[in-house]
Amino acid sequence: MLRLLWLMSIWALCWVGTNSEDHQLIRIPMQRQESFMATRRQHRAGKTSLYAKYNLAKGATAMVQRSSGASEPLDNRQNLEYAGPISIGTPRQPFNMLFDTGSANLWVPSAECSARNVACQHHHRYNASASSSHVADGRRFAIAYSTGHLSGMLAQDTVAVGRLVVQNQTFGMAIHETGSTFLDTNFAGIVGLAFRSLADEQATPLFQNMCDQGLVEQCVFSFYLKRNGSARQGGELLFGGIDAKRFTAPLTYVPLTHADYWQFQMQSVEVDGKTISQGRQAVADTGTSLLVAPPREYLIINSLLRGLPTASGEYLLRCSEIDRLPEIVFVIGGQRFGLLPRDYVMQVANDDGSSVCLSAITLMDTDFWILGDVFIGRYYTAFDVAQRRIGFAPAA
Repeated sequence: MLRLLWLMSIWALCWVGTNSEDHQLIRIPMQRQESFMATRRQHRAGKTSLYAKYNLAKGATAMVQRSSGASEPLDNRQNLEYAGPISIGTPRQPFNMLFDTGSANLWVPSAECSARNVACQHHHRYNASASSSHVADGRRFAIAYSTGHLSGMLAQDTVAVGRLVVQNQTFGMAIHETGSTFLDTNFAGIVGLAFRSLADEQATPLFQNMCDQGLVEQCVFSFYLKRNGSARQGGELLFGGIDAKRFTAPLTYVPLTHADYWQFQMQSVEVDGKTISQGRQAVADTGTSLLVAPPREYLIINSLLRGLPTASGEYLLRCSEIDRLPEIVFVIGGQRFGLLPRDYVMQVANDDGSSVCLSAITLMDTDFWILGDVFIGRYYTAFDVAQRRIGFAPAA
């Protein structure tokens, strides 16, 4: 989950569209930076934050167990993260937020965050005293990361997403943000879109409240992420359904195996016609830019890509040979979902201004895959909360 500092004052207007069943949908467009050459430092930071997000120390092993609508315009920072606007309070206070299917809490920095907390000072902060609809909760919350942690108090207030207004939403007001985790980000906070069982203090996630309050006709949200868009056209997050114009074949749905993360069963993974993985679990995570493989598959796949390992754990690829690299195919629900070299190779900048090509496939010592934006950027993804299933289709 890579976090980069970017201009937060770019806001996109919401517009009303229609899905294949003529239900009204509110779309939140995602913006993307026009120049998207990432740096190696940013690439490494994304790998580090994965360990924190899935509560892993390096070297540890874990298994993930656990009608009308709104759409969010998402900004895309260097094909590495997508964010969009919400507002909290009365009158509304705007925030640029990461929409993350790999977590379940909503939190923003608080105006009470001290000047010593540099990450807080770099972002817009929520002023509880300025909101007439603010309700104090009294409970504390804390989230730990490998490069720092944040903590603060829970509260309730109205949250607006597009033209939808969620009443009495519980969220975190971060008073302490230590370390570097949220210093270099283009978003102020996070909107968790996983399930309540994953949330700190069992707070009801924002989208579940949309469903419970009857704000969406279908308890479904979907992501369309443009991997090569522009600052104003990075894709969209659609609350309340799907948009058939955004994909080119029927959605393939598979049931969730656990309803905390968006976790499901894959049948196999193939590289260059060779099956390298069978029967693994996977998690669809919009808050993670990379593609994460278990150790055995990671070594096999980068060997087949003829990558050169570095001391920092990256795999260097020859930029001149990218077009000759093989397709990586994920078999899900009996359908084949392939990634071409242009999907899984990242061209990043060195400190001296030169560029190198790196594999966007990284390693964690787990026995499940994590399909981040590398995969979701190629395949339209529908998250069906009501039926506890997830669907994929080739993005238009």
